[in-house]
Amino acid sequence: MDYLFKADLHCHSHHSGRVNHLKFLCAKDCYSKPIDVYRRAKARGMNLVTITDHDSIGGCLELLDRYGEMPDFIMGEEVSAALPQFKHTIHIAVYGHTEAQHREIQSLRQDGAELVAYLRASDLLFVLNHFFHDFSNSASLREFIEQMAEWFDVFEVRNGTMQREHNKFIVDLLEQYRNRTRPLSMVAGSDSHTLRRIGRSFTASAARNREEFLADVRAGRTQVFGPHSNHLTLAADIYGVVLRYYPMVFSVRNGEFSPLARLQKFFLSVVAAPFLFTPYVAAVRHSAIERSRIQQYTRLYFGSQTS
Repeated sequence: MDYLFKADLHCHSHHSGRVNHLKFLCAKDCYSKPIDVYRRAKARGMNLVTITDHDSIGGCLELLDRYGEMPDFIMGEEVSAALPQFKHTIHIAVYGHTEAQHREIQSLRQDGAELVAYLRASDLLFVLNHFFHDFSNSASLREFIEQMAEWFDVFEVRNGTMQREHNKFIVDLLEQYRNRTRPLSMVAGSDSHTLRRIGRSFTASAARNREEFLADVRAGRTQVFGPHSNHLTLAADIYGVVLRYYPMVFSVRNGEFSPLARLQKFFLSVVAAPFLFTPYVAAVRHSAIERSRIQQYTRLYFGSQTS
């Protein structure tokens, strides 16, 4: 097999904020330390490492503050950008930006159009992550697809937390836009919120260093690798975060909670303990709903094209 330069372009650390479900527990979205993310990615054979926390570059800065400039690392961030016209929020991965650009990005993310215009004008590498994640406006499906195709040149087509149907639908869609004047590129990432799947899904090219790899991504000279998700892997991810949450609550040395808050979370955790089977049930239900939703979008988009 020819040599390939590899990078998992979508993974998280404990700087990714709080989970959106079970908010009363104040659990983090991820408990992985940036240094552990980096080490696991390297152990899995990644030539280039990044951390794409939600609206934060804290994990990247933690590593850079500790080690200085790293030729096998690049600043990353997953930006939540609002699309008022669709009543929807997309996730845009941004790479290679500075702290000043991060602050500007955060100030613009309430308007996706303004943000994308800024990213393009700044010549930053940016990617549309998991195209249809949480998108529920089926009446505007075609308009949404056309808008994303206009805004983006690089698309995440292999996301390790998305099912095969979702990832395949994106690839099938992009085939419709291959003949446009701008290069179209496809990337992959694990979207891992634990250390378990880091480096399992990745983007690869024939590059020899970071700069050549990023140029390959921009030019569409990439390959994608890695498994799709299912209800078992989704449940494992949820349990992976939950099982890191309890030691944080019970430890008196972690400093995350005040004594009163720790006591409160302790009792809430005890009350919630009998329901620890629910993540598996939720994963099964979510997987079925997601599969049905993407199948509906496939019929709506490709059915209307061939009618």
